[in-house]
Amino acid sequence: MASTLPTSDPSTRERILDAALDLFARHGYAGVSMRQLAAAVGLRGSSLYNHFPGKDAIYAALIDAHGPASSAERLRSPRFRALHDDPAAFCRLYAAELLVQWQDPREQRFQDLMTTERHRMIAERAHYYDTLFREESGLVADYFRDFALAGRITTRNPRETARLFMAGLTFVRLEHFLVPATPAPAEMVREALDRLLANFLALIGAEA
Repeated sequence: MASTLPTSDPSTRERILDAALDLFARHGYAGVSMRQLAAAVGLRGSSLYNHFPGKDAIYAALIDAHGPASSAERLRSPRFRALHDDPAAFCRLYAAELLVQWQDPREQRFQDLMTTERHRMIAERAHYYDTLFREESGLVADYFRDFALAGRITTRNPRETARLFMAGLTFVRLEHFLVPATPAPAEMVREALDRLLANFLALIGAEA
C-alpha cells in the first residue's frame, strides 16, 4: 500500500486530504488531477509531491483517516480500556462515538467515494476490509471475550456476539445514513441506537 512521505506537515496534510476527499467525491478519482488538488489547497503542483508521491497515496491516506482504522485507534484508547469489565458502558460509548463519526460530512463524502470507486484501488480497498474485519472486529471481540470471562455477559461465542453487535450498528447506519438520499436527523438515529442497545444488552444479560 502506498504511504505518505515522512516530511509531510500535519496541517498541510489535513488540508490536502480534505480537498482530495471533496474533489474525489464530486468528480471521481479519475476526474481529478494532482494539479487540481494543488490549486484547491493553494500549493504549487510540485509542492504537493513533497507531501504525497501521487494520487494513490492520497487515496490510501483517506482510507486510513476515515475507514475502520480510526475506530480501531479509538478502541485502544484509555477511555475504552477502562470499560473492559463494563459491557453496557462499552457498547453505549462505542455506539455514541460511531454516531458522531457517521454525522461528520467528511465521513459521508468518504462513503460516497468508496461506493462510486468500488472497482478502483484494489490493494487499498483490501486494506480497508482487512482493517474492518480483522483489526476493528478483532478488538471488539477481545472486549466481549473479557466480558464473558468476567461473567458479565452470557454467550456461547464472544466473537460471534461481537459480530452480532457490530452488525446491528451497521444496519442502523445503512437504514439512516447510507441508503437514504438525505441522512436522517440525529435524534431519530439516536433513538434507533437506543432501541438496538437496550435489546442487545438484554439478550446477552449485560443489564442484569
